[in-house]
Amino acid sequence: MAPPAISTIINNSGASDTSDANATKLTASILPLEAGLLRKLEAPLADLPGIARAFEVVYHDLALTAPDQFLPTPVRALPTGEEKGRFLALDLGGTNLRVAVVWLCGGDGLKVCAQGSWSIPEHFKSGAAEVLFRWVADRIGDVVREYLADVGSEERKRILFEGMELGITFSFPMEVSTDGVERNVRQTTHDSALLMPMGKGFTFTTTNDLSSLLKTAYNDLLLTTTPPAYPLLKLDIVSISNDSISTLLSAAYLHHSTENTRTAAGIIAGTGTNATCLCPVSKLPAPKQPTSGPSTDAILLNTEWSIRGTAPPLKPYTTTWDVQLDLENEKPGFQPFEEMVGGRYLGELVRLVSLDLLSSDVPKSQLPEKMRLRYGLDTRLCSEVEASVNDDEALSLLRDYFGPYTSSTTPAATTAEDPKEWKWDLSSAASFRRISTAVSTRAAALVAAATIGVLGVNDELKRHAEKEVLVCYTGTVLEKYPTFRERCEGFMMEVVERWVVEGRIPPAPSGKRRVVRLVEAKDGGIVGAAVLAGMVKEGRT
Repeated sequence: MAPPAISTIINNSGASDTSDANATKLTASILPLEAGLLRKLEAPLADLPGIARAFEVVYHDLALTAPDQFLPTPVRALPTGEEKGRFLALDLGGTNLRVAVVWLCGGDGLKVCAQGSWSIPEHFKSGAAEVLFRWVADRIGDVVREYLADVGSEERKRILFEGMELGITFSFPMEVSTDGVERNVRQTTHDSALLMPMGKGFTFTTTNDLSSLLKTAYNDLLLTTTPPAYPLLKLDIVSISNDSISTLLSAAYLHHSTENTRTAAGIIAGTGTNATCLCPVSKLPAPKQPTSGPSTDAILLNTEWSIRGTAPPLKPYTTTWDVQLDLENEKPGFQPFEEMVGGRYLGELVRLVSLDLLSSDVPKSQLPEKMRLRYGLDTRLCSEVEASVNDDEALSLLRDYFGPYTSSTTPAATTAEDPKEWKWDLSSAASFRRISTAVSTRAAALVAAATIGVLGVNDELKRHAEKEVLVCYTGTVLEKYPTFRERCEGFMMEVVERWVVEGRIPPAPSGKRRVVRLVEAKDGGIVGAAVLAGMVKEGRT
């Protein structure tokens, strides 16, 4: 069964064992204004099957008509699990860069060797792309040196002589130009891709060739760096893929489709969001169908499901807070879906809703400074407050984050004329918890509906009714936000069960239950980059 409606969740969120009866009472008490705010956020839960159907219809249309969504890739099969080899893997996301050396061991799994992870400095996001990629090249150099220091001398000589093949996962829209002049929606080669406009706080507006940017930056590193104890090796970029595709390839390498399961799609829910699926070629228009290589019945699509083409199913449920967040963003209108479910934005939505609620009693100037600043509220705080065992713990977390006092006012500055300086209390902490839960539950529901919509595009739910459908996932929201995955999976099952009743999809045989399950693709960006590099090397794409 699906999770209960938001109102039930939030009313019970502080009802676990607690020594403070007042905290429990406050959590269960919702004032009319707050109740109205929450109803706007919980509206999508009333018709998730309908929203999923709307996503499916929109996705079918985008696959046929959109030049920047449902983009074909050169990948036409899932890995066999037998791929082998040592690869350098790079995963560049909206928040972090990861670089690692990955050994694929065929049927014996894989091993991640030397690796590094770095937060992307904010100033690189608004600078020139060349500056960002020089920093990326420097980090590659760090990992390569670490790896060379760990291997034996003979292995080091061999690696330095042969170089290393690099697989890249890139968490942004990209496409390929095959004629050097006209941009084409078909990604026809594994090692070349054009950067399309980037979201997640990046402000690059020009089109850049990803492979050339990285090669130029790395070659510059080779030329300008004082020779270290071990010289840097040559790199051969063999594959570039989107994060959602890497997620699916990573999980499919370790979790094969079996007699009882089908690995069907991959989704990202972290700083941003995206999805991929193996789609029948017959569902694509001629310009998106493969024109070279072996004939195939299916092809992996990078859906880019977060950008403007996916707005129609969301429109009935778009609130004034969503509109405000979008208008104040770097690229208004660019990623309406991501702005409702992405980890970069959940905290900002909670801030906007909470600001409306709290400022109904006091002037905004008396509220904490972070509450009044754009993106002053971290999504991690929302997750911690939502997971707190009672309102006392929530209150402690809020006071620690915001400080004991509000804006710049300190106890010394408080006068007799202003004796009622606003502070967090049990009532406001309880409200914050409920708002956080409402925002995250809406996000889980929308991700679930969109995922079922993607499974509708490739007919996965209409076929193989006897098998569990596995949706591979990665991303900090699904991995770390308390109960987000469970809520999302529960909502998916709610839609599937309703669709079975309505006859949209067939029931499972022998009275069994149709099952759609989320399977974690741990280190999906890094592992998937290496897996695709292995597939390309062995000619299995």
